[in-house]
Amino acid sequence: MHFYKIGIKFCLIILPVLFLVFGCEKNPTDTMPETTAPTLPPAGSMTLDVSMFNSNTGSLAKAASPESKSNFNNAVIRVALINTAVLTGMAVPTAVFVAAITEKPTLEPDGKFHWVYVVQYGTMTFKAELTGWVDITDNKIKWEMFITNNAYKPALENFKWYEGWSNLENDKGQWVIYNPQKPAAPEKVIQLDWQYNNENDRNLIFTNVSGNENGNGDILKYTVLNTDCKIEFFDKSENFNSIIFWDSVTTAGYLQVPNYNNGQPAYWDENHDDIAPPV
Repeated sequence: MHFYKIGIKFCLIILPVLFLVFGCEKNPTDTMPETTAPTLPPAGSMTLDVSMFNSNTGSLAKAASPESKSNFNNAVIRVALINTAVLTGMAVPTAVFVAAITEKPTLEPDGKFHWVYVVQYGTMTFKAELTGWVDITDNKIKWEMFITNNAYKPALENFKWYEGWSNLENDKGQWVIYNPQKPAAPEKVIQLDWQYNNENDRNLIFTNVSGNENGNGDILKYTVLNTDCKIEFFDKSENFNSIIFWDSVTTAGYLQVPNYNNGQPAYWDENHDDIAPPV
C-alpha cells in the first residue's frame, strides 16, 4: 500500500471523531487532592501545522516562476490527504478542548478538577466535561474528556471520547482516542504520543490501534525542530516509510515516497521549483 492510502485509513478512524471532546479517569482516593488545578496540555499536543501546503499559499502563490513544480505539487496533494484524514478529524475536538483554557475548573468531592462548559462549533453544540488531577502514585497528570451531543447518531451522552496523561512538566504525554460510533462498547482507535516544548520543538506520533485489518499498526509522525518540519508515514502492511520535509521559513523541501521519482528524494526550492538533489 502506498502513501496515498493514508486518506483511506485515517479517515476511517479519525473522521468519525469530528463530533467529540475530552475527559479524565478517577482520582485515587488514598491521597489528599491538589488544591490548584493542573495546567492544561498545549493545543499543539493534538494538531499538525501543514498550512504551508495550502493551495492558496503554496504552489499557486509562487506560480510566477515558469519552472516545473511537480515535486512540490505532488507533496501538496499528499499533504491534502493527511489534512483530510487527520486535521479535519481533529479540528472540532481540538477547538472544544482549547475552549477549556478560558474556563474556571472546580474541585469536586471525587478529588478531580472539572471543566464543564458548552461550545458552539458551526452548527454543532457540544457539552463538554474535562477532568484532570495529579496522580501521585504514577507521578503524572491524568485527563479525561466526556462529551454530550444528542444530535449525533448514535446520540452521545457523557461519552468518553479520549483519555490521557501528561507529565508534571507538561511537556510530554499521551492521548487515547475512542470510537464515537460505538459508545456502548468502548473501542480504542488512535494512540497519540506527544512531546511539546514549544511550537518549534515538538513531535506527535499517531498510531492506529483500532485492531481493524485496514491500517492497524500504521504510524503517522509529525516532527518540528526549529524551522525543520517533517511528516513520516509508516505503512505496516507494506513495511515502508514515506517522508515529506520542508523548511517553515523558506518553504523549500523534499518528498520521498515509494511511488514517485523511483523512491528517491524529490526536491523543490524556495520558489517551489523542482531542483536537483543537493551535493
